Amino acid sequence: MLFAQKDEIVSSHQSKGDSGTGTMSIDNSARWLSRVTLAVAITMIGWGLTVILTQPVTAWFATSSVVWMALLLISAIWQLRGSFTAITALALATAVVSRLFSILRLNPPASIADLKPDDLDLLVATGPGVPGFAILGWFLGALVFVQFILRAASVAASSDSPKLSLNESALTFIRVYVGLMFVPHFGSHILGGPFQFKIYTLYFESLGIHMPAIQVALAGSIELISAVGLTLGLFTRPVALLGSVYLLMSMLLGGHFQIGYVWALPEGGYEFGVFWAAMIAVFAVLGGGRDSADRELWRSEPARRILPKVVRDVLAS
Repeated sequence: MLFAQKDEIVSSHQSKGDSGTGTMSIDNSARWLSRVTLAVAITMIGWGLTVILTQPVTAWFATSSVVWMALLLISAIWQLRGSFTAITALALATAVVSRLFSILRLNPPASIADLKPDDLDLLVATGPGVPGFAILGWFLGALVFVQFILRAASVAASSDSPKLSLNESALTFIRVYVGLMFVPHFGSHILGGPFQFKIYTLYFESLGIHMPAIQVALAGSIELISAVGLTLGLFTRPVALLGSVYLLMSMLLGGHFQIGYVWALPEGGYEFGVFWAAMIAVFAVLGGGRDSADRELWRSEPARRILPKVVRDVLAS
């Protein structure tokens, strides 16, 4: 009996030692990858600045892209510390910068009077962009994704309940993904410049939407708030509720419920929008989870002193 207990203790220590060694190996790989990620992010920023300084871009586009490239640099440096929130911030900044330069249109057509609504949408949603920039964006995005996987594996390896830890990481990934899906929309609506804004104003007008310019600005603002809130896990519950209602309203005002269910129908049914809204609504209930800015912010000592407990319980997951 005594020898059996001794064997169990030795086996437990060996298991913990193997786990510690595995965690150290994962952390070393993550640190090396984070340096490569920073180098690629700086390359992307340098390329973007070259385009702004040498090509005839509008002041609107230049301002938008410079702001997001600054955020890209900040988050790329921040992620060296291995924070989940920093990695998600880097994912957001990467997606926005890549999107802006991938759909940049330096020589817009002289007239858009004869274009149909679908043609208007395609005109600003598909490019042509800076050749090769999208490839660099996908490469940087892949590096960020691998970093996320390594950090999740490291946390799971050092956790008392690896399965529960992996479930938390899976929910974080879904939250970030549904947040990043807003990037192509607000990127075109409010960041791309006057040409894109005019196109979408005409597109909204063709749908019979009143005050189309204001509606484009409002839609882009909600999409931006939803992307930032969901990706970072910041004010997750109210932002998720806002984003979910917005998507349902978009399906309604866009006439998608009248078209039918299947998204592949001409002009698109409501399948995709409702699915997206349902996925986001989950986080209106669950909150941002373990790897969120909410958890770090609202459980801090200043928040405990200032905010009532019921408010902190709603905001902090």
